[in-house]
Amino acid sequence: MPVQPPPMITMEEAVQIVLDHTPAIDAIEVDFRDALGRVLASDVRSDMNMPPFDKSAMDGYAVVGGDVASASGERPALLKVVEEVPAGAVPTKRLGRGQATRIMTGAPIPEGADTVIMVEDTTPEAGGTQVKVLKPTPTGENICLLGEDMKIGQVVLSDGALLRPPEIGVLASVGAARIAVYRQPEVAIIPTGGEIVEAEVVPKLGQIRNSNGPTMCAQILAAGAKVHYLGIAGDTREDLLAKLKSALDRADVVLLSGGVSMGDYDLVKSAWADLGIRVHFERIRIKPGRPLTFGTLGKKLIFGLPGNPLSATLGIELLVRPALRKMQRRTDLHRPTETAVLDEPFEQKPGRKQFVPAMTLRRGGQWHTRWVGHTGSADLLSLARSNSLFVVEADVSRLEAGAEVQVIMLDEWV
Repeated sequence: MPVQPPPMITMEEAVQIVLDHTPAIDAIEVDFRDALGRVLASDVRSDMNMPPFDKSAMDGYAVVGGDVASASGERPALLKVVEEVPAGAVPTKRLGRGQATRIMTGAPIPEGADTVIMVEDTTPEAGGTQVKVLKPTPTGENICLLGEDMKIGQVVLSDGALLRPPEIGVLASVGAARIAVYRQPEVAIIPTGGEIVEAEVVPKLGQIRNSNGPTMCAQILAAGAKVHYLGIAGDTREDLLAKLKSALDRADVVLLSGGVSMGDYDLVKSAWADLGIRVHFERIRIKPGRPLTFGTLGKKLIFGLPGNPLSATLGIELLVRPALRKMQRRTDLHRPTETAVLDEPFEQKPGRKQFVPAMTLRRGGQWHTRWVGHTGSADLLSLARSNSLFVVEADVSRLEAGAEVQVIMLDEWV
């Protein structure tokens, strides 16, 4: 009796199953300089007021506001300059009426002053010992007050915050040199197949170079995880089992490519059974990428991706990447989507939801997309010509030019 293929599930069901079985990862302490793209695992509080003193927001002159309230070009206010305070210096003289301090951006405001006049609104006199103020400036203008940005003890970044470049700057400003973040998931990658060789090898007749391994490694690094590349597993049970055991020992997530279809040499399923891996699904009703298997062993996630490069790449983007981001407590799990107008007709054989390599651009106030053309699920070059995927539902056989489609944006691969 022929072996019956396992039932197919929808992509939406597959995504939900994967995310339901994805655990949150533990926290570690890191240097804040190494935390870009990570998620905070605890609140960060300021250890000081920012600014730590009243400071000048402009290059100009610190003055008593009442002295310049009615200044004009016709009737300028003439003030005596008592000292100059560059950034990093401290004023030594208290200002009185009729006096001014030459001050630079970021320098502390001298006692007695309550306003800063922009240098553009002044003219120095008597070799810089006096200054004419040519415009009125409201009292309190151009001064950054002590603690107006943040105060001692204030929570400046909360648990769960994504650390972008501005957040790294905030950490530096409050002296948070060591911080708790959710660690990067560790991902082990195993391409399979006796016909594939590494990039440095000239293929013999019947062999092809391994593009899946490097592509998968790059995708995982771009998703913020660490990579353990374990090399190609040949078409022997012993080699595959040895690499799988090593992968499960060192990684949170294991990715295999190839060996998950119904062929005689597809050893992945039996190897999973030997290791006690629980299989949650084996086929998804999508094109490309139907033979995609997902399993778990304790808290570890194991993905059996198709051997065709386009299928494997899409499997990582649509299923593995969201899981890695959930592990790190990211809330933006999925690639952004847009609604776009199809520039050219597109046909497919109905039955499976298709993710089509596309070029999507903004034109005339709306998104436009077009198929870049690909020869099948082995055509990785089509993705290199793409910045997106437009989605065609399973029951659709033809889309006319001008039809609206959902587009998954891939332009930010890194």
